[in-house]
Formats: sequence, structure tokens, C-alpha cells
Amino acid sequence: MPTITFENQSYPCEAGELLLDALTRQGVNLPFGCRAGGCQACMLKATDGDVPALAQTNIEEKLRRKHYFLACLCRPESDMTIALPDPADRYHSAIVFEKVALNAQIIRLRCSLPEEFSYRPGQFVNLTPPDLSITRSYSLASLPEEPFVEFHIRLLPDGRMSRWLAESVNNGDFIFLSDPLGHCYYRNQPRPLLLAGTGTGLAPLYGITRDALGQQHPHAITLLHGALDQQGLYHHDALQTLADAHSNLHYLPVVLHDGAPANGAQGSIQDQFAHQLETLPSTDCDAERQPLIFLCGDTATVAAMRETALAAGIADSLIYTDSFG
Repeated sequence: MPTITFENQSYPCEAGELLLDALTRQGVNLPFGCRAGGCQACMLKATDGDVPALAQTNIEEKLRRKHYFLACLCRPESDMTIALPDPADRYHSAIVFEKVALNAQIIRLRCSLPEEFSYRPGQFVNLTPPDLSITRSYSLASLPEEPFVEFHIRLLPDGRMSRWLAESVNNGDFIFLSDPLGHCYYRNQPRPLLLAGTGTGLAPLYGITRDALGQQHPHAITLLHGALDQQGLYHHDALQTLADAHSNLHYLPVVLHDGAPANGAQGSIQDQFAHQLETLPSTDCDAERQPLIFLCGDTATVAAMRETALAAGIADSLIYTDSFG
């Protein structure tokens, strides 16, 4: 039975047990997110002992060499001594300079653009306070040429990170950002774009859409934003203004419960997404005309729309997702 030493305390780990499960079971408060190795929020550093190869899946080489690993993928085979990441190794420091309420449940957070921080609009980063006490993943809504990074933060009743950002963080405070992660970003291909998201799943889609327009994407771009009611369409005016300025951009707001907003629709975003697929030219016999699809937001909704796209004959390689668990 391996023993894990963390902050001068020892914890037994059952044979074959994940390190993250072993420590949280014993009351250790570790940052984590997806528990599947995707968000990398649970990254730790081994200061002694062997790191299983699987635990370093998708970790960049410079961090692998420093013995970083993912607690959610690590099944220790021998004793290990571990530590939280060194911020200088893994994070970029940024200064908060704007925090604005977009509606009653969503705030827009803007931070200074860190030096040597390069990203693609639509990717996500892990945010953490200076004490590294908690880590959460948020998508980037900004563009690299803008002098800031922008996040749309949904305030959750029991959300430790969102409440900390909303209630404790002030302009001038430092926050740490990981390197960008994820593959949900614009590809300059001669295809129409179909983007659909719910809630703050709009954040990466907003970045992707503006990136495509900035690169003079020549084909149709359709953006669906779904919400429970019209209050949930927190960026409606900005999106409508963007659509009015670009003839190839069609913005469709969708609400589940309220009446349809102007130029929008009432009902489920899944149904509206399926309808958009039906209006496309036949894709079965003409792979060149299949759209690039970007789906973001609620996990179940993203999964349902992805299945709809596959059933419509869209190639899996043309579907990019960013689901919020």
C-alpha cells in the first residue's frame, strides 16, 4: 500500500486507487475539476518517488521534466512525496482591472494580458488565487490582439471560485492563469461555421466568432445562444450589433421559457440546432460543404447536439466541443 506524503502529513493509498480519490477521501483539500485529465486543474508536483507515465498524459514537456502529474490519473505504485505546483512553473500572473455584472448571475472579468501568454480565442485556462487554494477552468472570450483577457463567470450558489471572484476580488488584485488548453478554436477552412452554446458557453463562441470575422471568413457564420429566459441572453445587444455589422453573420438567440426575443426563437436550443442543420445543403455526398461546428456550455446539451450533428452526417473531425461540467 503506497504512502503519500503531502505537507508533512502521510496518507495511505489503497492499491490501484487514484491519488486524488485517496487524499480527498481523507479530508485533504486539493484543487480539481473534470476528474478526467482534460482541465489539468488537479496538477501536482512529485518531489520524491516515481510518477506513473499515465499520470503525465497531455502535460507539456517542460512540466513533465519537473515531475508534474495529474492527481486524477495517478495510481501510485510506490511511496510518493508531493506538493502543490510552483506558480512560477505553471501560472502566469495577471492583474484584475474590470469586473462588471452582465446580468444577475454572470459577471465579466477582465485581467491584464500576461507577458509571453499566447492563446487561440475559444481556448480555456485554469484560474487560481495566489494561495492556489482552488482552481477552476474558464474559457477565453477575448482576442489575442486585445490588451486584456476576458472571462464570463457564472455565479453559482455554492461555487467557491465564482463567489470568491464576485465577492472578494477587487481591481488591482492578482490572479494566476495557466497556459491555454483545449482545441475549441477557429480553423481557417472554406466551410460555413455553425456555433451553438448555452449560458456562459457563449464566452468561447464569442471569441471564435470574432476571430473568424477578423480573419475575413468568407462563408456563412451562424451563432445560436440558448438561455432559460431573455435575462439569460446576457450579451444580446453586443451580438446583435456584431451581426448587423457583418452580412455573413447570423445571430439567433433562443429562450426556453419566455416568448421569443426579437429576431430569435422560443424553444430548446437542441431543436433550433437541428433545424439549422436541416437548412444546410446536403452533406452526405459532399464532404467539402460540411460545416465546422462548435458546441459549448452545459454538458448534457452539448452531448445531445453533438449526437444530432453526427446523425446528420457531419464528420466527427469537424465537431469541436467545450462542455462545462
